[in-house]
Amino acid sequence: MKRTNWFDKKRFVIMMTGIVGIGIFLSFLLEVNYGTDTCAFMNASLSRRFGISFGTTMVLTNLLFFIPELIWGRKLIGPGTIANMMLIGYISDFCRMLEETYLPSLIFQDPLFRTLIFLAALIPFLISVALYMNADMGQVPYDSIATIISERLHLPFAPVRIFWDCLIILVGVLAGGHLTIGTVVLAFSIGPAVTVIGKKMKALF
Repeated sequence: MKRTNWFDKKRFVIMMTGIVGIGIFLSFLLEVNYGTDTCAFMNASLSRRFGISFGTTMVLTNLLFFIPELIWGRKLIGPGTIANMMLIGYISDFCRMLEETYLPSLIFQDPLFRTLIFLAALIPFLISVALYMNADMGQVPYDSIATIISERLHLPFAPVRIFWDCLIILVGVLAGGHLTIGTVVLAFSIGPAVTVIGKKMKALF
């Protein structure tokens, strides 16, 4: 990833739209508990295991992953790096609080409603991730680890990323999380979604 232009307003707006969208739709994915992306799966598992909020867990794990990014991947850091690691978890926590307060609990318990909510949240979640990543304003620390390993060890990115995602899933499982088909689907869907949205966004830049 090339060094980010911190003052590109158009990219910044697209990046923040993606950040807010990820937080909102991730909250629904977490509530129905049919699966999330691998990073959220690990953080949700750790959150339940240690009794701290999902947002705080996201910040703490990303701060840990930020250390190697700061040492070996400073070219990957941008405003999107900070916004992602600091905002998404808390946006999701806030939305879940609103959902639990104002939406009937039945819709998060009945299998039919849960399936419909999962499917309804899945596509906009993928679009939001694609907007954030294609804005190219910095990699979140979680994503940067695979990039750093690939570049420094001269290894193909795809298998490194698969290994990294599998390792994170293992951490989530060891923390008490239950791996679902939704997490597997999202793991293989984000890449194609980013590519498709990226082609559509080229006209903007």
